[in-house]
Amino acid sequence: MKIVEESVKLTKKNIEVILNYLPYFEDENQRFYDVIMPKRDGTNIVDYIYVTYSDKFMEFYKALHDQGFVTNFNWLDSSSHSEDLSEYYDILEDADIKTLRRLFTMIVRQDKHKEGFFADVIESGLLLEMLNKLKILNDEI
Repeated sequence: MKIVEESVKLTKKNIEVILNYLPYFEDENQRFYDVIMPKRDGTNIVDYIYVTYSDKFMEFYKALHDQGFVTNFNWLDSSSHSEDLSEYYDILEDADIKTLRRLFTMIVRQDKHKEGFFADVIESGLLLEMLNKLKILNDEI
């Protein structure tokens, strides 16, 4: 998937493509992901627990990349690459577009290292708050 330079500016269209997913994530009846439990063969585990995301979520995930929300920002140098979502909420409070892009990048990268991290972000309401913050910032542009 595409990763852009952090210096590449987002357009209003880039932002609006992502905001088109806001109603989807606001709908509490949606099933965004499933947790697949480990499979066993007798006493041996033959497949580990993992998360599968809905097709619509995967469209959103791809759109984050295609619209420039996942950048080359070195998230490992960031002080907030932990699994503690409260740190993400703290950053989000005063976030601008650049910071919001960094948050999306950190979450995408963290999900690569911790199975189901994006599911935790959805479940906690953080993703919805990030999209709402993006909407506010978009209105101010």
